Amino acid sequence: MVGQWPLKPLILVRVQVSQQMKSLFKPLTESPREADLKALLFLTLGSKYLNLVHNALEESVKSGNLHIIVSDGELSWEDYYKKTKWSDFFIIEPVLFSFYHGLELTIKGLLFLTGSNDVEATHEILILYKKLTQVENLPKDIIDVMKRYVTVSGDFFISDFLTENNKNIDDLYESLRYPTDKKLLNLNSYIKLHYHGKSGIKQYEEILKDIRKLQAAGTIFYRTLSVK
Repeated sequence: MVGQWPLKPLILVRVQVSQQMKSLFKPLTESPREADLKALLFLTLGSKYLNLVHNALEESVKSGNLHIIVSDGELSWEDYYKKTKWSDFFIIEPVLFSFYHGLELTIKGLLFLTGSNDVEATHEILILYKKLTQVENLPKDIIDVMKRYVTVSGDFFISDFLTENNKNIDDLYESLRYPTDKKLLNLNSYIKLHYHGKSGIKQYEEILKDIRKLQAAGTIFYRTLSVK
């Protein structure tokens, strides 16, 4: 099943998939080695968060990420909502939270998979990413995708949000969960995440491709190490 890590499916569904994708996502073994189980659980749950993000952003792209609707007649709130319900100003905070949580779980799963004894119980994704870059023979696609969203270049719209709120990437986890700091004093401003229209669509399309790239490369890497 596309987007799933190699767990044995409980329900069989008839779908048309390529032979290449079948080989990527078929069950690896009847009973994974115990050493791989923690990695498998982290990777599987991370992939589900990423699938949720993929589905939501796909709808945002399809609907045009609109916030201004031009109508010849009077437009009801219900009509406006139908046309904009997948737009960034309605959904982007929980979508980004799910995206970065999926990346965090994936990094931890890869670290467990490669035998790391230094996986911290932290949400600071930059710390986890630096540990991931030290893993030998990690596929380039995995590093490239993680680097793009963890180091956050200036052309990624989330960088404006971090700058305006005087935060770094490791503050993002809390900022997307709560509208204030931990002391409930300083309010977050989310305006920089909203109303990106067509420019947002371009970045969402990149995220969609990167999610599938990460899942495919990670699955191959998992299967390579697990059969040894």
